[in-house]
Amino acid sequence: MNLIKHIKSFPIGKIGVYSFALFAPISIAFSQISIGITLLGWIIIILQNRSFRWRRTPLDIPILIYVSVQFIAALFSQDILMGIRVWLNTDWFILFCFAVIHLIDDEKQYKNIIILLAISGSISAVYGIIQHFDGIDYIRGMKVQYPYGKFYRAIGFFDLPLTYGGVQLCLFWLLLPFYFIKQKFIDKRLFYIIVTLLLLSIFASYARSAWLGLGASFIFLLFFLDKKYIFSLIGASIAGLILIYFLHPELLFNKGILSMFDMSETAHYNNRVRMYLWRSALDLIRDNWFLGIGYSHFTEIENIYKIPFDYRGLGSPHNIYLKVMCHSGVLGGLAFVNIWVQFLRSIYNDLKPGFIKNLNLYRAGSVGSFFAVFSLLIGGLTQEYYYDHENAELWWFIVALGMSGLLKIKAGSKELN
Repeated sequence: MNLIKHIKSFPIGKIGVYSFALFAPISIAFSQISIGITLLGWIIIILQNRSFRWRRTPLDIPILIYVSVQFIAALFSQDILMGIRVWLNTDWFILFCFAVIHLIDDEKQYKNIIILLAISGSISAVYGIIQHFDGIDYIRGMKVQYPYGKFYRAIGFFDLPLTYGGVQLCLFWLLLPFYFIKQKFIDKRLFYIIVTLLLLSIFASYARSAWLGLGASFIFLLFFLDKKYIFSLIGASIAGLILIYFLHPELLFNKGILSMFDMSETAHYNNRVRMYLWRSALDLIRDNWFLGIGYSHFTEIENIYKIPFDYRGLGSPHNIYLKVMCHSGVLGGLAFVNIWVQFLRSIYNDLKPGFIKNLNLYRAGSVGSFFAVFSLLIGGLTQEYYYDHENAELWWFIVALGMSGLLKIKAGSKELN
């Protein structure tokens, strides 16, 4: 306890939060070390105060229900110890989320987190865009393994373009509302460049699930904007497509944007293989509908249900909702969906037409988290972002920022001067 007293003035938890914001788009190793530092700092604060005051959020009960169902499902795994271990490896970021909620105290800290995410996200964006054109991963001294014609699928600082696309998608939607806040923040011209780079990096990844989430969120956003913004965004989108057609047609054709809607027999195999994976997953869920198969031996059990087809190395359902239900049945699926319904509902009231005019720091954070999570939930129809650690940890961090902003709004926080 003397050691804890001596380090009382050293903000370990906050350093962990800042460190995560800096490294999340850049390094999975350093970001997870940052998570460990954050959790350690939270524990030290609890021990220092010799008490624990819980900051209640609208997600407390939904998450408790979800975690309880997942734990029970893990107990029904073929190998119980393995099942519990795999489950914890999937959902431990929830604890990180609550640690961040309890460690964010003021506007300055909230602002610094956003600035660090903007810096690291733009670095990741520039690196991915460069990779898209020259195909070289300079950090690892190797050629990018995903050539598409004359160009390459950007992977940023990660191993997979899908992971990279998911991370950049989160950051784009989280940061976009901060461009419109009235208070002094980051120079608007610089911030415009940052969000533009993030948008371009999403396209450079060729992650069609990220494109799906991007497009759905864009359409949903239009319902809450004034007419001048609607016309501006639609006009910019049309102009962007025209530029793509003439300057970079590969982004439209073959394996580009239009390939997302090609369901013909000659379509790129990913469209067809996902349908077969979904059918296989639905058959598995049908036979284990209540609590699923647990968390152990998933691949072996899934292979029993796979329809004969050339999957070209792809496995698992490639759909977060089907994956959750494979593990924990319809009960787990409903508990999972309930978390995100409650999350979106808790922020939805701020999404009134013309909401951009009333954005302050915390409202921008909560609205940004709304669209970031919404885009992941839509993209999750074709990709398992929740089961990809690089995406999952940032997902829960963004949830924490959204909940922190919401709590500050409800507490009547003053806007930045």
